[in-house]
Amino acid sequence: MTSSQFSQDAAALSDRISGGVVLRDDPQLADEARGQFLFLEHSPDIAVAVETEADVIEAVRFADTHDLTIHVQATGHGTHETITDGLLISTRRLDGLRIDPSLRTASIGAGLRWRPVVDAAAPHGLAPITGSAPGVGVVGFLLGGGVGPLSRSLGFGSDWVRSMRIVTGAGELVTASDTENADLFWALRGGKSGFGVVTEVTIELAEIPELYAGSLTFAAEHVDDVLRAWSRWTHDVPDTVTSSAAIMRFPDVEQVPPPMRGATVVSIRVAILEAEAEGEAIVAPLRDAAPAMSDEVGPMALVDVGNIHNDPEDPSPMHAWSQGHSVTALDDETIESFISAFGTQASTPLTAAELRHIGSTRVAPDTAAGGRDGEYLFSALGISPFAQDEVFASAAASFLETIAPQIAAQTPVNFLGETPLDELADLAWTPDDASQLSAVRWRVDPAHRVHGLH
Repeated sequence: MTSSQFSQDAAALSDRISGGVVLRDDPQLADEARGQFLFLEHSPDIAVAVETEADVIEAVRFADTHDLTIHVQATGHGTHETITDGLLISTRRLDGLRIDPSLRTASIGAGLRWRPVVDAAAPHGLAPITGSAPGVGVVGFLLGGGVGPLSRSLGFGSDWVRSMRIVTGAGELVTASDTENADLFWALRGGKSGFGVVTEVTIELAEIPELYAGSLTFAAEHVDDVLRAWSRWTHDVPDTVTSSAAIMRFPDVEQVPPPMRGATVVSIRVAILEAEAEGEAIVAPLRDAAPAMSDEVGPMALVDVGNIHNDPEDPSPMHAWSQGHSVTALDDETIESFISAFGTQASTPLTAAELRHIGSTRVAPDTAAGGRDGEYLFSALGISPFAQDEVFASAAASFLETIAPQIAAQTPVNFLGETPLDELADLAWTPDDASQLSAVRWRVDPAHRVHGLH
């Protein structure tokens, strides 16, 4: 097909939809295609800014007619490579939100981030099971299973999904739930990609009467002792407690406020579903481990759950690399290896190295979400003004080699970071689940039109 014919067909598509259509040579494409990571400059053949489910159907059918790969982006948090071809469906204008306090549900448009959902649910004493950063998109988080600051107590975010509306790769708008398209519903809760374009998700909201939460930050001279104390502490805490420990190296730049500027610290994050008195008793061993630079743990309003990890929400121009692995146990030898690899005496280019305590006795529903066998979740983050993925990967690899016997077979897919697409299935799902996911993808996207796993 000639470029002239393609342009004419794109103009016709624009006439049929409520949203906008932008071609590669249009100067507006950069703004429409831009995501969370500003260093990724996307240049698809065409971008469609959808505003309705009908727009999504039209866009998918256009891609089928023109044999185009479909890329989907709401916020861009899950995008690790530059998009250089195909059709980009931008869902950020699908921003509807309905809270039903009586049913304890929220129906959420595919373009929304978690913050407006948290803010709308909190006045009713309700909360969604979100990630650590409220600026992350709802749908991408849930499609990947969804591990957050309440996961040990209340499960993965995908456990709380009650239905999804999706335009499949075949161009059909369907609802997936326990009673409709049950195989697709199973797959969407943790299967991540390759099914279609989710337009709306309905989740159950958790009743959280009281939350005792926040972070404790300790200076460099206390990093080792605090990590050992936290590790021992996690072996005995009740399932009402979710926590993590992160060694962070702050750059010596003006954007970082003193005394953190140029410093190495350890941050202990806790979320406890208990009243203040019980929470204080649980946290006491951590406070006794060493004097804290800052202590922001206390009774917390539900709207402030993003303050537990205090992750940045604004788009970043910096190059970022990340990778995670589930860990089956955290014994003394493993925590010493962690300290040796990332502590204050180590020379590492990584910005942060974190261990999350997520294992519990909670019974999980049957979903595609993998990586539940890990008692802990290790993740590494590298941030720099320029790309140096190999340097960051090498810095994490030595630690992973040391603790190889403790690495679980599967890891939640959202934490696999820069893992190549052709390796994801083996690392994120059991062979049986990977096979079942592939079968569902073949059914709903037989042309393998939607970018992702197949």
